[in-house]
Amino acid sequence: MLKTQTMYAEEYERNIPLFLIENPIGSVHSLFQNGLNIRMGGRLFFIGTDKNGKLPFGIHLQKDAIQRLLSSIQAPAAVHWDNDSKELIFEDSNIRVNFQKGTPFSNIVPFTKNDRSTQYLDTFIKALAMEGEQTGLDLDIEQFLLEYLRLQKEKYAASANEVYRLMDALSSHDSSEVDRVLRYFLGRGRGLTPSGDDHLVGLLAIHTISGICSPLFLQTIQDILLNESVTTDIGREYLLYALKGEFSSTIVNILNCLAERDRQEEAEKHVLHLLTVGHSSGIDTAFGLLIGLLTMKNWRK
Repeated sequence: MLKTQTMYAEEYERNIPLFLIENPIGSVHSLFQNGLNIRMGGRLFFIGTDKNGKLPFGIHLQKDAIQRLLSSIQAPAAVHWDNDSKELIFEDSNIRVNFQKGTPFSNIVPFTKNDRSTQYLDTFIKALAMEGEQTGLDLDIEQFLLEYLRLQKEKYAASANEVYRLMDALSSHDSSEVDRVLRYFLGRGRGLTPSGDDHLVGLLAIHTISGICSPLFLQTIQDILLNESVTTDIGREYLLYALKGEFSSTIVNILNCLAERDRQEEAEKHVLHLLTVGHSSGIDTAFGLLIGLLTMKNWRK
């Protein structure tokens, strides 16, 4: 019999144990360099380091514990939750992840509708445009901003046209247009979280502190995600949490700055950190934040 190995969660999203009580049976979904995803009750949870921030569906352990876990686990190994011991048990390898010493956290951003956030536009422009960044959908951000800020109507690429339509769709009452625009972005691009999804997560983050998205826009995203398979499992998970106002701590740190005055230097530091996340995921999310702020600026005129 394999010797039992117990690893201890350092931090975990506070609602995860409650969900696991109701959905105790699952399996390993996918493995990465810095952690793994398990599927429980149709939802994903990440067990790994906090290299990319604390995730709204995250259970975070030390790096050495994660490496030991990854060396012993294969997908789709069975996993179950033991509520008496507060442990996730990986059955084939006899490994347990214990929650009792961990600290619960919450990444919910309270709605703080305010007029201060658009003062940080320069911070985003400096971080994104001056670095010559491109989105995962091959949109040159500096060129997009030059054209947008000059109010030029001759957009230079089809992807830019879709971004303009996305910005218009936030407050549109045309359900077919909202549906069309969202389907263009959902699942579009490469990677575990497609670039189009990351744009939408950034927009939803700005919505959390501004209310720029109409009920129709929000309901349409939710209906598509809950009833169709249009993106990756992980992309879907991030979007479902974003609809509830829950984001990774890398985004939450930025939103906390946007809700207050005179935190430009701190905001820039957090934006630059976001840009380092993933291959293009951080850039794509930051671009979503940027177009949310641009929409917000015009919306308040």
